Amino acid sequence: MGGRGILSKIFPDWRKDFFCVLILFLSVLLVYLVGGMVIVFASLIVIFDRCLFGRVKIISGIEFSTLAVVMVAMKYDLVVSVLFCALVVHILPAAINMIIGEKFIINKAFKMVRLGFGAIVTFTSVLVIYFLKELDILIVVFIVLVFAHILYTVKGKIMQTNYVLNCPGIIVNFLFNIALVLFFYPVLVQLLV
Repeated sequence: MGGRGILSKIFPDWRKDFFCVLILFLSVLLVYLVGGMVIVFASLIVIFDRCLFGRVKIISGIEFSTLAVVMVAMKYDLVVSVLFCALVVHILPAAINMIIGEKFIINKAFKMVRLGFGAIVTFTSVLVIYFLKELDILIVVFIVLVFAHILYTVKGKIMQTNYVLNCPGIIVNFLFNIALVLFFYPVLVQLLV
């Protein structure tokens, strides 16, 4: 029996774990190379939202990733923002969630991997933010939320014959994100200068 057989017996999921550690390493490398408090803070917000809070949240519409994407896109250029969305918003949480597994999941809508239409919305939102980065962060968050909810509604109408708009979730999402920006407004303005 070769080395692979022994390694597979000791670490049955070693390939998956190696892939996840590689993604973690590349994400940390991105944060290190780009630097800055904004991208570090935004990365922590995304990991909290997509790996910890997302597992237990019971109220639809509460999420922190929108603020993180807006912060990075307003502070850095388009390439860094797209790399942040690809690595930190989508791939890094998927890798962490694969390592954690299906433990501690209370939220029935929790997704271990969030790729698909949500990624398209995130990347197009980065483009919108890039053109609005001279505006106040409160206005940018509001416009991004309107843009994202319009995209999700159009997708729902096209893909489902009996699509029902989640009005309470959308209202909670708007109120939560606007309240989050207002609460942290002085800090956000200082970080984005």
